[in-house]
Amino acid sequence: MHPAKLWKRPLLLGFLITLLGFAFFNWKQQWNGIDLTVAPDQLLARMTPLILASAFIERAVEILISPWRDTAASKLSRAVTAIKARPNDPTTPIQNALNATDLQAAQEALDEYRGETQRYAFAVGLVLSFCAAVAGIRSHWPFLSHPESFAALDSHQQVFFRNFDVLVTTALLAGGADGFHAIINSVTGFFQKNGNAAN
Repeated sequence: MHPAKLWKRPLLLGFLITLLGFAFFNWKQQWNGIDLTVAPDQLLARMTPLILASAFIERAVEILISPWRDTAASKLSRAVTAIKARPNDPTTPIQNALNATDLQAAQEALDEYRGETQRYAFAVGLVLSFCAAVAGIRSHWPFLSHPESFAALDSHQQVFFRNFDVLVTTALLAGGADGFHAIINSVTGFFQKNGNAAN
């Protein structure tokens, strides 16, 4: 398969990368597992730093993006509103058709601008999230059962775990605070369901 076509098949590409990684792991690494503990009564306390960091990053992105994107967005929004305010006269179907065409074009321009703004915001949020993860706000580290035993692991495993933790934390923080609320609700709901089933 041509490499350019392979990039257009994310499922196949992800499977091949996983297969290569699995083969490399069995041939070279063979690390032991890391003991993680998730206590429902401590979940919120351990995730609060992540939630706060995510909320702060969202606000920071808004502050950084708004000054140079909101003005044009307001102009495009006003154009859409003005076109919608045009009267529709049944006796002038041609003018009505022009109004509909103008409205569609204005709405598409507004949607495109908003989409571009979201991409800029995501890029800025990704950078800030990476900085927060590197600084020490992590997703997996707080759930280590015995942090002191981490030092006994293979040095390469320690490095890989830290990099993995930074990567996942960056993605989670960039996704916004709502994602953390969904995680907390999902985990607590799971434990409550199993607890009720056990009783």
